[in-house]
Amino acid sequence: MKAETLKRFFWLWTMKEAYTKALGLGLGFDFRRIEYDVGESVVRVDKEIALGWRFTKFVLTDEDDLYQGVVAEYIGGTTTEIIDEMDSRKDVMSWSAVPFVETVLHELDDV
Repeated sequence: MKAETLKRFFWLWTMKEAYTKALGLGLGFDFRRIEYDVGESVVRVDKEIALGWRFTKFVLTDEDDLYQGVVAEYIGGTTTEIIDEMDSRKDVMSWSAVPFVETVLHELDDV
C-alpha cells in the first residue's frame, strides 16, 4: 500500500512538473491549480480538463532503482491523450552527474 501511494504521488508530481515546464513556467505556476486523477487518468487545470494536451508517462530503471517521468506536449484539438509507456525505456541512458558533466564539457571543447 505504501509503495502504491508513493508511486501515485510521483505520477501526480511529474505530471504537474511536465505540464508547467511545457508552458515554460516550471515552479512559477501554482501547482494547486493542476489536478491529476491517477485512477481515472484525467488532467484538470483550474477544474477543467486540459484539452489539446498529450501526456506520455514512462518509467526508467537503473539496476534496483525505478524512475517515473512524464512528457507534456500541447498538440491542439479538443481531446487530451495520456499515454502509458510502462516498459522501461531502452533509448535513454542513465548517467551519474560528474561523468555526465565531464563528457558534455569534453564534447563542447571539440565543437
